[in-house]
This record gives sequence, C-alpha cells and structure tokens, in this order.
Amino acid sequence: MNKTRLLLLIFLIMSVSFIAKGCSFLPRTSLIILQYHLEKSVSEEGDLTAEILGVALNDGSARLEYAEIEGSFYGYDGTLLARGFAKSISEEEGFFTLDPGEIWDFSISYSSDVRDAHPSVNILSWYLKKDSSGARIDGEAENNGDVMLSFAEITGTFYDSAATKLGSGTATITSLAVGEIWEYTIWYPARDPEDVDYVAYAKAEVTETDYASEPAQDVDHATVEVGRLRGSTLMP
Repeated sequence: MNKTRLLLLIFLIMSVSFIAKGCSFLPRTSLIILQYHLEKSVSEEGDLTAEILGVALNDGSARLEYAEIEGSFYGYDGTLLARGFAKSISEEEGFFTLDPGEIWDFSISYSSDVRDAHPSVNILSWYLKKDSSGARIDGEAENNGDVMLSFAEITGTFYDSAATKLGSGTATITSLAVGEIWEYTIWYPARDPEDVDYVAYAKAEVTETDYASEPAQDVDHATVEVGRLRGSTLMP
C-alpha cells in the first residue's frame, strides 16, 4: 500500500514539473506570415489600386477556427494612411478553418471597404497665459489615431477665479499626420483679458476631427502582422 502511494506521489510531482516548465497537452495556436508584398495595379475603370498579397502558415498544433492578419499602408514620408484586415472568411463558404501545416494565401485591399479608421487627437497639455497681447491658451496635442487627419479643431474655454465661464475660442489644423505633435494657441475672444484670472482653469477638448481617403498613388509601402486567432480545443 505504501509503495502504491509512493508511486502516485512520484507521478504527481513529475506531472507538475512537466507543466511548470511550459509544457502542455493542449494544442498550440499559432500563425506565421511567410511572405508578403505591396502590389499596385490599374482596375478596369482605370483607377490605380493598391493591395497587400501574402502567404501565411498555420505552424501550430491546433486547427484555426478563425484567423486575421492586419495590414498597414504608409505614404512616402512614412505617414500611416490606412489599415485593413484579411480574415479567414470567403464570400462563397463563409468562415473556413486552417489545419496545422495549411497554407493561407491572403490579400488586403487599400479601399474604403476594409478601412477601419480611428481618427483621434490627444491633448497633451494646456496653459493659460496673459500678457500685453491678451489672454490665450498654449498647449500641445497629438494625433494618436491611426489615420492622417485632414482637419482637427480644439475648443478652449476661459473661466475666472469664481469658475464663471467668460468665453471660448478655437484652434484648427489641417493635415495632421499620425503621431505628429501640434503646438496650438487659443486666444481669448474679448479684447480686454483682465477678467481672466491666472488661477482660473481652462478646459480644452477636441470638438471635431475629419480625415480624407488618400488615393492609392500615395501608398509607398506596407507592413503586416498577425491579429486575432481562435483555435480548436481538441486535437485535429
């Protein structure tokens, strides 16, 4: 009886050690991109189009029930113009699976159909200043979205020491690239800034952003990376 217990204890210790070292009996979900390139061509309508063509491999041990690859299109100056996705789904059959070792020929088109744009501006700072030229808000903002902004507007509101709203002003910009820092100034709308108190606070918020679809001729290069994956819980 003691010998049986000892053998069970040894087996349990070995099992725990096996798992602790990173080993697992569960199938591994993985997808690698073997190659890709940016291809430009002229459509039947005479429009220039851009497309990412590539090959991916299910190098895991699990059958992939869903897989996606994210592609990013960049301009000649390195500006991120748009993002798109290739997903394991076909118009004829719906979602398809990728067995271990199976090859996937994927494509990502540069078009409004796959554009998943998130225009956004993050206000980094704002400071209230007052001198002989008047009162103003100076600050910095950043395009923290994923597309170039064709237009952005920030509204600043001026208050006195009693938190009474005195007036608002705006600052605008065009062609703000992804990651670019914008040094903005918002002037107090009244001629006399005496009512604006130094201890007053200034609110600044993005009130409007807009982006324009850049033509395919502006695309210079592209990158890809593996997105979401969902694998089978059972061995294929």
